Amino acid sequence: MRAHKAMFRYVEDILYSYDRKQGNKSKNRIGYDRYAHTVRVYQWMIRITNRLKDDSLDMESLKIATIFHDVGYAVGGEEEHALKSASICRDYLERRGYDPTKIDFICFLIEEHSNKKRFYEKTTPTELVVLMEADMLDDTGSMGIILDAWIESKSDDPSFESVCRHIEKYTYRHMKQMEFVTAPGKQFWHEKRKLVFEFLRQYKRDLGDLK
Repeated sequence: MRAHKAMFRYVEDILYSYDRKQGNKSKNRIGYDRYAHTVRVYQWMIRITNRLKDDSLDMESLKIATIFHDVGYAVGGEEEHALKSASICRDYLERRGYDPTKIDFICFLIEEHSNKKRFYEKTTPTELVVLMEADMLDDTGSMGIILDAWIESKSDDPSFESVCRHIEKYTYRHMKQMEFVTAPGKQFWHEKRKLVFEFLRQYKRDLGDLK
């Protein structure tokens, strides 16, 4: 992170200087911190690549793409944030004289990071797979449970039961449906999945499930 300190600061300034209510409406209700998410995704990216040990990875491009992947939320909504993020990143890199080919690849990673169709395609660059995995590892597992409870607490009539339903509808369903690609990603994902499934089992029992 130290080598890219100026990039982090640039992204942080943009995300905090614009309307932070852009993006997911549920997360907006709790004042979700998009910059803090970016830092956590970067950390997940480092964890994955440290275990992956793939010398062919373009780590510089992957790191920059991770830093900028959600900055577009500052100026656009959920659907267009990836394109906005790539545009902001391209402008930043061009003004600093980065190689045009590298810029194109970095912006490709950013533009496609929310395109789940790319996740399982054999032609998808490993850098994009890692970025997508790192992005999905945040706000899931234990953090997903907390987020569900936090968001539901802002509803009109929150209860233990409504929190349970929220967890089932979002974190549980998402983690049940998704499978990861890289070996490190799969390991992290399965650890989180195990935690969520066991938590939900015990929580439902506490609420009166006799199973």
